[in-house]
Amino acid sequence: MSCKICNEPSKNDLFSYVTRDQVCSLCKLQFIGGLPTTEQRITTARAKLLLNPGEFWVRDRAADAKAILGYK
Repeated sequence: MSCKICNEPSKNDLFSYVTRDQVCSLCKLQFIGGLPTTEQRITTARAKLLLNPGEFWVRDRAADAKAILGYK
């Protein structure tokens, strides 16, 4: 299983591996927030990122984690 937004494998993300969520921890924080993950919320996030079916958001996970945690 992998994130439906960025395609990060669950085995690489402790949050999605343990919870079996459809999105990784960074996508959950950035696009879903504290709300339950639903297909509609995933579809909305993908639409805002202008992702077509089969496309995934390319991200720098280390830089995103630093920004979320407030590190420079």
